[in-house]
Amino acid sequence: MLIGAAGMAQAAEYLVAVPKEVSAEWLGVGKALAEVHEAKLERFDGKAESLGDILEAERPRYLAVVGPASTFDGKFVRALNRVSREVDDDPYADVRWGLITGATPDDALRVVKTREPLVIDRALTTTGINLGLVESGLTLSDGGKGGYTIKEAGAKPVKGQWDAETEPDGTVGMFEKAWNEDRPQLLVTSSHATQFNLEMPFGLGLIASHGGKFHVLGKSLKNEFARFLGGAMFTGDPAKLGEWLDSKKLPVLADSDEPKVWVAAGNCLIGDARGTDESMVVSAMSSGGFRQFVGYVVPTWFGRAGWGTLRLWQDSRGSLSLNEAFFLNDARVIEETRTRFPAALEVDFDADDIESCMRTDRAFNQALGKLQASGVKIEKDTVGLIHDRDVLAFWGDPAWDARFDPDRLPHALEHEWRKTESGMELHLTARADFEGQYLRCLPKRMQSAPSIELPEGMEGVAADDFVFLKKFSMKKGEERVVKLSAKA
Repeated sequence: MLIGAAGMAQAAEYLVAVPKEVSAEWLGVGKALAEVHEAKLERFDGKAESLGDILEAERPRYLAVVGPASTFDGKFVRALNRVSREVDDDPYADVRWGLITGATPDDALRVVKTREPLVIDRALTTTGINLGLVESGLTLSDGGKGGYTIKEAGAKPVKGQWDAETEPDGTVGMFEKAWNEDRPQLLVTSSHATQFNLEMPFGLGLIASHGGKFHVLGKSLKNEFARFLGGAMFTGDPAKLGEWLDSKKLPVLADSDEPKVWVAAGNCLIGDARGTDESMVVSAMSSGGFRQFVGYVVPTWFGRAGWGTLRLWQDSRGSLSLNEAFFLNDARVIEETRTRFPAALEVDFDADDIESCMRTDRAFNQALGKLQASGVKIEKDTVGLIHDRDVLAFWGDPAWDARFDPDRLPHALEHEWRKTESGMELHLTARADFEGQYLRCLPKRMQSAPSIELPEGMEGVAADDFVFLKKFSMKKGEERVVKLSAKA
């Protein structure tokens, strides 16, 4: 399996959208990206809803929205998720999108100019991942206070325990040391967060964004810091927070331009730029060296979008890029909704948090009432699937390739695409026994959703740019063929 040709999308498949009211420097970033991908560039009024007509007219496979941080907030992300599914009649996303920004146009240009695919060797996480997928890494446990796991290159993972006497400021010092010295290419996080900070598990310190830097705060400063948050939703003043951080003269994480990716699988709000350069995601894409970033724009509680993306990416063992995992997990969320609660696809969640929405959003509650009257039980899964399909953001060039090394821990299934007169075939060969789901983007997008012919005992669905094989099993050495044919 080839990892990719330097992240290049095929000509005429890529669209760059730039708001009309931006500086010439920001327009230049969009033009540079369009040149990289031989793409068309369109101007729009800055509202995600306005991109619907452009997407319907151009029908790109990839969309990058380029602009300053002021372009992007949670409402923009929710609207873009919706319009990305409205190009054709099926319920799935019709375009693989990403948002490109930075504290300055030059910061965004570094994202644009990064073409070499990233194969991840080194990781830093605040939640558990499969460390077998990387050469080395540090995990700060979110399952046991102060627990951690270190994997050195060529060695097995070793567990340890934070010592409050020798490290009174918490585990944030370990995070800082790993960031500065180990140069991680992958950051995976959970625990409390806002648009302006990330806590270590169990509140053992935090990092906060200000002035394009990540400031390091020991756990002794947590309560003082919390006064500036104004609650879990950060209703405080970012400027006052910045002044306080400056007054403390705190250490900061080292700037880095080495390409890396961040999957904030379980963090609230951290994927929301909130229209400001002070936000975590903008600092990450600027001084942090991150080329792609996945995160929620609302408080997370259901987890199917964030955790689902991480699990699908991990479970692919290097056979999916991060953007493919984001796109395919969205398809998986839509398909679960379609099969379990089809009428729920007509209900949209568009609020800053679910609690206030349930209390005050009359239209949302009326839609749920109508859904219940139709016979659908309003339970956690019903509301959760509605909620999670529109609230995860993907930052970065969607055609850039970042993945685990597929040879380090090979997937049980080997796949090969073969072209046929009527479409294409997916040939699967089991290297080892396998049971589970299997999702893949098509090697080339089809004009419309194809018909799918499945082997006996297998269920699945296909759209114009993906195939989703639902739970099935194969024995080592077994072969299966899935046939996709263009509809007449």
